[in-house]
Amino acid sequence: MNKTGKRQWAIGNRLKDFITNFFSFKPKIAYRLLPIAFCLFLISCGAKHPTLSDAHLSAIKFNQRAELAFKKGDYKDALILYNEAIRINRSIEDIDGIAINIINMTATYRKLGDKDNAHKQIDEILNPSPINYNPLHRFEAAFLKAMLYFDEKNYDKVLEWSDIALSFCQSSQCTNIGKVYNLKGRAYLEKGDVTSAISYGNKGLESNKEDEHKSEKANSMRLIADIKAMRSEYEDAQKFYEDALYIDKTLGLSRKIVMDLIGLGNVFLKQGNCKSAAAYFKRAISVNEASEDKDKAEISKIETLIKECLKGK
Repeated sequence: MNKTGKRQWAIGNRLKDFITNFFSFKPKIAYRLLPIAFCLFLISCGAKHPTLSDAHLSAIKFNQRAELAFKKGDYKDALILYNEAIRINRSIEDIDGIAINIINMTATYRKLGDKDNAHKQIDEILNPSPINYNPLHRFEAAFLKAMLYFDEKNYDKVLEWSDIALSFCQSSQCTNIGKVYNLKGRAYLEKGDVTSAISYGNKGLESNKEDEHKSEKANSMRLIADIKAMRSEYEDAQKFYEDALYIDKTLGLSRKIVMDLIGLGNVFLKQGNCKSAAAYFKRAISVNEASEDKDKAEISKIETLIKECLKGK
């Protein structure tokens, strides 16, 4: 096999690995991997596409190392590696690569709680620019912008940027608009508009029914379950939480499993069944403590719920 053939074979295998592992990553990472898989797909499908240069391969290598650092929670190291990847992308004007790593760096700054740099990064794709970014990347960027505003509890901005994200889908082949509906549903729920929240939850569930959108399907179910629990429709809420839990366990999404277990615990807590509630809360702590993305603050909140529950027995 010649050098060109080896490169194409290697890229094809990377694509296969990305697609195979895509849904096993944590949600906040998963949506960031979509443009990467898309970019590699364009390159590896068919001999008519240009072979990747050494510079392209080097950028991909730094990107992969950054993803591993991100997954381990080494966010500062991830930023350094993403910066190197994007430097190489800029040196060869690889527009797809630039966009991908801007999105990745934004997500990393978000993890670090650096909202100013997160907004600054993502605005490079969203603001007027001489670079003609792919609408799919603009869609992902606008969605991430909406998520940044959700973190800031600016729900009007969440809705605004969610609609902007959807507008980019009119000129591109967006395959996962259901996650936008889920985010809008969450924003409406936080604003107290339960009617709109359940509407978008159901819309998200319908959009996410395909197998490749299982993670977002679970998100839709969890949103609907939260609303059902608020309405004291405990039997329905329990079913939706259990269905979401089944999917999240299948995908190995620890953070989401914790959320499902907490939801189930709250369902039983609201019905005065402290024993069952505490059992679910303890399971949530166990998963949280064993996960790579351990959240000590959340563990403390769950422990408080258990204490309050047992105190009220």
